[in-house]
Amino acid sequence: MKRIICAIVATLLLLSLSASFIGCEDETVEESSQAAESKTESSATEESKLDESSTVTENSSTAESSDATESTESSEGEESSQPEESSKPEESSKPEESSQPEESSQPEESSEPEESSQPEESSKPEDPVTSIKDNPEYANVALNKTYTKSDLHPNSSSPSYPDEGNKTMTDGKIATGGYSDAAFMGYNSNTDFYRFNGYAYVRVDLGAVYELDKFVAHVATDKFAAAGIYTPEFVRIRVSNDGKEWYTAGATSHKNTTTESVLATTLELEETVTARYVEYRIVVGAPGWAFICEVEAFGIKAEKAVAYPAEDIVKILMIGNSTTYYFSVPDKLTFIAESAGLNIEATYCTIGSAYLSYFADPSSVHGKLLTEKLAADKYDYIVLQDNSNADYASVKSSLDKLIPILTKSQPQAELLLYERYSSNTDPSQRPISGKRLHNAYVQIAKDFNIEKHAHVSDAFLICYEKYPSIELHHTDNSHHSHAGAYLIGLVLASEFLGVDIDDVTYTAGLDDATVKALKDVAKIACTEGYNFK
Repeated sequence: MKRIICAIVATLLLLSLSASFIGCEDETVEESSQAAESKTESSATEESKLDESSTVTENSSTAESSDATESTESSEGEESSQPEESSKPEESSKPEESSQPEESSQPEESSEPEESSQPEESSKPEDPVTSIKDNPEYANVALNKTYTKSDLHPNSSSPSYPDEGNKTMTDGKIATGGYSDAAFMGYNSNTDFYRFNGYAYVRVDLGAVYELDKFVAHVATDKFAAAGIYTPEFVRIRVSNDGKEWYTAGATSHKNTTTESVLATTLELEETVTARYVEYRIVVGAPGWAFICEVEAFGIKAEKAVAYPAEDIVKILMIGNSTTYYFSVPDKLTFIAESAGLNIEATYCTIGSAYLSYFADPSSVHGKLLTEKLAADKYDYIVLQDNSNADYASVKSSLDKLIPILTKSQPQAELLLYERYSSNTDPSQRPISGKRLHNAYVQIAKDFNIEKHAHVSDAFLICYEKYPSIELHHTDNSHHSHAGAYLIGLVLASEFLGVDIDDVTYTAGLDDATVKALKDVAKIACTEGYNFK
């Protein structure tokens, strides 16, 4: 009986040791195939012994068999009872460290499919500006190209600052000295072309169609203001593939300076345009001179001319005199409207000191200019602005003749009244003349059933009283100043086009405090008007 119990205990011990040995075999199989084979053989031996033990247990009545079995189990037990030390699975095999399947294979890092292929970076959507600049052929394609230009001086046969050899604008030379530097060409704002149109121009023929993304005009700065030379307020860029259909690409911008002699006023496009012809329209910063020494257009040869996008533009014809063209009121109106989300194009029909009656005479210079402008385009609005000395009777007489001409040529156009400010050089007399102008335009609006009437006279009088530190008049104390032109533009935009003054982001380069004050004035003028006493 004792032997039977001993045999059973030995059998259980052998089973336990065998299971441990098999577990050890499973862990070390990843390290060595030979170890795996050895453990497999050992396991087979143990299984054989288990079968023998089982046989002994079942035939325990045979004493000799039991003794033999006990002797065998004891012998095998001494050999197999030390698997913990000999194999040391926890230390010697160290499956977690030695095999390290996650770290050694490192599928995420070693293959790095996302980083190595980098589909997003290698196949970036092509940016038109970046790609054109990266092209080795990208350059100033206006260099040494031919061009035409508007008159430089009222005496066009003898300009003070001429175009040397008709190549000054594209010869690659940037002025480095004073305003007498031969690299400069000087435009005077008193030329007929400038007064009639509100700009001077240089029109370059590139000789072929190019894909363009940047335009530069190198101009003299306010450093020479004492000589009557001012930094252009901006240069408007227009392009054409064929010289017939023109597209406005935009206007240049710059930060003015009085320390540098020349600055590069620049327009850089987000999307390229194609063009063979580039027109640089120079708008003088103040009445006087604008000097320019070089124009540039950057790009590459185009594969073909690309049609310009369709434009939904409100077109305005502005008829008047220096009260309209001084400090580029039509352009300020344009920028104000555009900054509030309305695309407009304002065309000048202006001659200094003109009365509206002059434009009603088709044989006069004024009448011929009007005829030319009416034939050139179809307008949505026509703005009428008379001389400051014109009283109610004079204005009415002029419009009796002029309005039939306008309605016959432009039946679709709505007529608008620009109630001008007082140009009296005596500030104490401005409220009096301002009231006269206000009353005359109010009555004219009723007589001719003109619905929209811009109260500019009201705005100036309000500003005189509420913000006396803002100088609305130019140095001649008669015409409006740069700030005055901005105020006029705000009033016209609000009352003619319905622009919300609070939505306007264009500042015309004025400081924040001045812009805020002028917006306040414009809102009062357009809603309440001036309290005439």
